[in-house]
Amino acid sequence: MKIFINAKTEEACKDLRDILGEFAEDFSLCFDDEKQFDFDDCGAIIVSTPLRSEFGLNYVSEASKLTSSPIIVLARADIADDVQKRIKFTGAFVVEKPFKKSVLQNALKMAALAKENINRLEDEKNKLSKQLDDVKIIDRAKCCLIQYLNLTEEQAHRHIQKLAMDTRKTQRQIAEDVLRTYLSDT
Repeated sequence: MKIFINAKTEEACKDLRDILGEFAEDFSLCFDDEKQFDFDDCGAIIVSTPLRSEFGLNYVSEASKLTSSPIIVLARADIADDVQKRIKFTGAFVVEKPFKKSVLQNALKMAALAKENINRLEDEKNKLSKQLDDVKIIDRAKCCLIQYLNLTEEQAHRHIQKLAMDTRKTQRQIAEDVLRTYLSDT
């Protein structure tokens, strides 16, 4: 896993790299003024606030739009709750500074697990969305068969199923063919 670290100084980045050494094969360090947004293949992003030119919340907001990698923000204990409220829409985790090594490591594990769950749910949502689109197209095709061939709904459904099996196409492909046939004139 590659971890992207953005902090105010090179020393801060290197300290974080040393703490997280066992979690990553590679690190990408950024000293804020570079404003890097190259998060390709990043397993996680860590932003230690404040940065040089800004506090870092705008950076976190931009980063969250560009990657699905988990983001951990390090903030002073007295402002950590406020920081979390201000960036909650990004899905970033806030860890209070100063922190113990184990706290940051656990936050990294939890952030990675949360992101895996989000990605799994996103995949499931996409799958269900595609299924819903398939059902809509198949239903439209059944309506065409009912209207133009005077079939019942059951007959139209069976007709699409049989054609799909006979031609080794999906029901959606058959439904699209039906729609092209009967709705191309209108």
